[in-house]
Amino acid sequence: MRRRLPSGLRRTVVPLVLALAATLTGMPVAQAAQPTSPPVDYVALGDSYAAGVGAAPDGTSGVCARSDASYPARYAAATVPASFLSVACSGATTAGVLRDQVSAVTKDTDLVTITVGGNDTGFAPVLARCTTAPDDAGCDQAVRTGERVARYVLPSALAVVLGAVHVRAPDARVVVLGYPRLFGDGPGCPLNPVRSARLDAGADVLNDRIADTARRFGATFVDVRPAFTGHGLCSADPWIVAPGGPGAYHPTAPGYARGYVPALGASTGAA
Repeated sequence: MRRRLPSGLRRTVVPLVLALAATLTGMPVAQAAQPTSPPVDYVALGDSYAAGVGAAPDGTSGVCARSDASYPARYAAATVPASFLSVACSGATTAGVLRDQVSAVTKDTDLVTITVGGNDTGFAPVLARCTTAPDDAGCDQAVRTGERVARYVLPSALAVVLGAVHVRAPDARVVVLGYPRLFGDGPGCPLNPVRSARLDAGADVLNDRIADTARRFGATFVDVRPAFTGHGLCSADPWIVAPGGPGAYHPTAPGYARGYVPALGASTGAA
């Protein structure tokens, strides 16, 4: 019968054995002692913030406008998963993700990331209204409409998406990433301070409802607002594309690389 060493003795002997083996074989001790994590099968879902619209789309995904500089692509390049597939698409709502994207998740999927909900609450129309309204009250009214959707409609719609992902991949880790505040503080705001602050407050309502839903349905929520602090459109170093050009009001390539990717990595232990 084999006898096991006491645990305290094993903690002393095992490293010595590894060191001796490394000496005899020429293998560095660190290499001999380091465990390795198995690579994962990774699927990315979501809207334009997940697709990477503000970071030079690669031109191969048509209207979905996916980019190799998006946070899913950058995270995959950094972590080298066993497989990676992004089906994120510009303009996607929770209904669109459910209809067109969730089918990419399979029983073999280990990691799913999602950013969705902004279009459900009228991301583009609200910004357009706040840009063109003759007075601040018009902007406030548009933001309030979006906030009502975020509070009372989006949670159930997002819950359906998360449930569908869980059915297709019961053991997968699901990470829901939120949205940055677009404006923040600083002298360079493209809108007046009242409208900028109102839109940022609306983003907080959206993120809080997404976070609550994600946690209630077994997903991890990643809040990117802290990472983007000091890098809104009003700042001297914005990580958001300015209005008036392609990808306006979306993260830039540095916004993904320095904001989203580190936040995602910290949540998965890959930072």
